[in-house]
Amino acid sequence: MPLIATIYCKGTGGSTTTALALAAIAPPAWRPVLVECDPAGGDLMRRHRLAPAPSLVDLAAASRTRHADTIEVFTAVERQLRLRHHPVDLVVAPPSGAQTRAALGELTRPGNTTLTHAERLVVADCGRWDPGSPVRPLLAAANVVLVLTRSRVEELTHLREHLADLLDLVSGRLVVLLAPGGTYPPGEVADAIAEYLAGELAADPAAVRVTGPLPADRRAAGILAGDLLPGRRWRRLPLLVSLSRLLEDLAPALTGPVSAQVPDREVLR
Repeated sequence: MPLIATIYCKGTGGSTTTALALAAIAPPAWRPVLVECDPAGGDLMRRHRLAPAPSLVDLAAASRTRHADTIEVFTAVERQLRLRHHPVDLVVAPPSGAQTRAALGELTRPGNTTLTHAERLVVADCGRWDPGSPVRPLLAAANVVLVLTRSRVEELTHLREHLADLLDLVSGRLVVLLAPGGTYPPGEVADAIAEYLAGELAADPAAVRVTGPLPADRRAAGILAGDLLPGRRWRRLPLLVSLSRLLEDLAPALTGPVSAQVPDREVLR
């Protein structure tokens, strides 16, 4: 099954909330699992008052002794977060950025296929993006990379600064997902990005898709943050419905096999 990575450039967060929502609404047949890969450290452990272990550190340790193609290495380290009666499989990162980065170093070394060849959908919350991030190998191997940003001048400027690097890195679909609270309509943002790609980067103007904006849904955000209890119809809240439609639109990009391993040049960059 495929790999989806979520990132943001600067300003708007929302990567963890979006990744959790995607894992919660993905078809059960895909056996989705959310893996916190934020180099700054994880948030879900504290938000949902989860025990400190097992975590991404344990997944990295298990990956050294088990072959991801033949043995389900997630089984011993994942846990379930229940949204009402719906279980969401998680591998949480420790709050410590140093521990998380060390675990990512193991999980993205050449030949380690734990996150890129699992027989399930892996949604990787990769946090804030910068060119030296240890999640580069995950973005290089992902079927879809979602870049969250608000359509505001300052955030779109930061996105523009990173587009050339992301285009060189990402081999799957690169999607700009507009978060709530923007200024410009999505069509205007899409036109500006397409013009920049064609005029400044000599790239295919269709190489980056712009979608959104996501609805400003405080109730859904509160449920995903662990602050509110989900009601019976929580999956019909606007944010969940919007992301469900996005998953349907991305389905063609999520049907191909994930790369068996990350290219060495991206691991060593």
